[in-house]
Amino acid sequence: MRRLILVAVLVLVAAVVYRSYGSAETGTGGTLTLPQPAPNVGAVAPSFELRSEEGRDFELSDEGIYVLAFWSTLNRQSNQSREGFERLASEFANDDVEFAAVYVNSAPNRESAHYEVLRDRSGALTQSYNIKRVPRLFLIEDGRVRLVQTGFYEEYDNELEAEIRAYLSEQEERAG
Repeated sequence: MRRLILVAVLVLVAAVVYRSYGSAETGTGGTLTLPQPAPNVGAVAPSFELRSEEGRDFELSDEGIYVLAFWSTLNRQSNQSREGFERLASEFANDDVEFAAVYVNSAPNRESAHYEVLRDRSGALTQSYNIKRVPRLFLIEDGRVRLVQTGFYEEYDNELEAEIRAYLSEQEERAG
């Protein structure tokens, strides 16, 4: 019985020490959550070139505004976010906002989509954006991340639309 109590006390002491001196990288310390995958808001977005499923070349450069979504056809939230993404891509088609969906597995046949359908066959793009969970969406302005959305939730489309409108308004004021 004494051994059991001694082991319990040692485990408790070890847990307290671990929690006290842990960090965000280990998922311990002040919170039990890991930091969000990079890149985050304000960070440089990795540039890339990729051929779309329709055979067109797509390039994300450090100039312009892009909406880049990482999806999986096997993920319910990815499928839910597609309708709003399509609506916004159609709505902003004439505003020089480029929309692209990167599928981490097979891509659906979307010949009539108002956005580029990309497939990350090698996994290099998914790795460079450090995608751990889909859907994950980035609004990228002149090579920097302006908005990051992880998962699908009720205000998903509205947040994205508000940020795009704010960007376009800023562009009008600068040109003005």
